[in-house]
Amino acid sequence: MASATTDRPVQERSVATRAALLDAAIDCLVDRGYAATTTIETARRAGVSRGAQLHHFPTKAQLLATAVEHLFDRRRAEFREAFAAIDPAADRIDAAIDLLWSLFQGPAFVAWTELWVAARTDPELAATVTAVERRFTAETAALFAEIFPAQPGGDEALYGIARDFAFAVVNGVAFQRLFQPGERPASDYLDVLKRLFRLAGLET
Repeated sequence: MASATTDRPVQERSVATRAALLDAAIDCLVDRGYAATTTIETARRAGVSRGAQLHHFPTKAQLLATAVEHLFDRRRAEFREAFAAIDPAADRIDAAIDLLWSLFQGPAFVAWTELWVAARTDPELAATVTAVERRFTAETAALFAEIFPAQPGGDEALYGIARDFAFAVVNGVAFQRLFQPGERPASDYLDVLKRLFRLAGLET
């Protein structure tokens, strides 16, 4: 019993240290970009020793590959919380697309973009990023079907591509705005998405 009691705080500290390193890695990606993100800087930001960092993540590749998973879990939780919070009395299409856009504005999107670009020339990172993206796509597709079940008389072809099209548009607009505002306000693209969702028969 004494051993179990003694081990628990050690395990809790280990989990906390790991989480701090992953959060710090994401923060570093946002602030400094992939190339300038190092294990040393990550350890400093996390407030842990170099030895503790090496114990959990011996290499930058391992650290950032795990950060991808950590980021996925965060994004998944954000999506579920946001969509669950939609007011039942609100227009679900308006609310869902506005919430979707808001989730592409924070640091998680910036960090994810850094990892995607870096993965182009890093096969190890690319494998992890691709696997995480596939999981994310599958889970958000299931969530989309829950929120917007197919309606009788709707356009099946439009319904089938609506989720992917919405993500592609929102992702593209958000990516453009990492560098410049763009000629059109984001609301123009969101308004078109909402119209397309209605044409696809997604109103409930």
